[in-house]
Amino acid sequence: MASRKSVQPVVDARGRLLLERRGLPRSLGAALGKDAYHFLRTASWTRITLLFAALFLIVNLIFAAILYLGRAEVMNAHGFVDDFWFSVQTLATIGYGYLAPGDALANAVVTVESFVGIGLTAMITGVFFARFATPYAKVIFSSVAIIGEHDGKRTLMFRMANARATAIVEATCRVYVSRDETLADGERMRRIYDLPLRRSTSPIFALSWLATHTIDATSPIADVTPETIAASNLNLIVTFQGIDDRLAATVHTRYAYNAGDIVFDRRFADIVLTDPETGMRYVDHDRFDDTEPASSAAATNDDVRAVSAADPARPG
Repeated sequence: MASRKSVQPVVDARGRLLLERRGLPRSLGAALGKDAYHFLRTASWTRITLLFAALFLIVNLIFAAILYLGRAEVMNAHGFVDDFWFSVQTLATIGYGYLAPGDALANAVVTVESFVGIGLTAMITGVFFARFATPYAKVIFSSVAIIGEHDGKRTLMFRMANARATAIVEATCRVYVSRDETLADGERMRRIYDLPLRRSTSPIFALSWLATHTIDATSPIADVTPETIAASNLNLIVTFQGIDDRLAATVHTRYAYNAGDIVFDRRFADIVLTDPETGMRYVDHDRFDDTEPASSAAATNDDVRAVSAADPARPG
């Protein structure tokens, strides 16, 4: 009997679903036809560039074919290739004076193609501008989440850092646990629970943030162990949003910890340190993912390391 393959995680580290959508159209044409706006805003830069390059080429080939097959008179043109270059110059509203329309059909094609060129240029410009203008949070998440002692209590913790020089105001972080459960009738179902943080908001998120959830009798993960994490295919899903204080725009991001990213009985090494020569406090991102045994006497981060509005020099 063939061995059963292990169940893959439901989400990856960036919070994207690792589920196949079977029974739905997956082709590029279907994506453009049913939800073109979303596709143009979210597709990779490579796909967008290739798509517009192909569209530009196809449009020029179509108009060149109309000129060539219709035997339109294009001055100084000597075949299909010259008709194609004339189409390129017309679509891009470029005129060098060598190739020019010489009859009614050629002028009609120029009229239509000029209008198409204006629309195509506006669409490409709009898509590129919209993609560049979309703000996003550049937040770093620790590579692991830890379950261990913190402030004398059993705690789930992970940390985040603001990778930009600008602060994020009114920052909000929410955590959810997703896992497989067996119901009373034996049915397997995946359920999601809220994990309330000791502090889920920060007025100014400028440096780092140690997010903590107290594991007590009321916690959805009160009985969690390394074995139950693996057996239930447990995931932690983190969502973050706030307002960029320079752009005055809402930014958001997400992250996910799979079963293998959760470690026990460790603690994070402190990354907010003091320069012994200058006395200035700084954040050492080289130590961001470093952990140490829970019995270590080294200090850990407070709930939030952020610039205080009352005292900008003191972490809150």
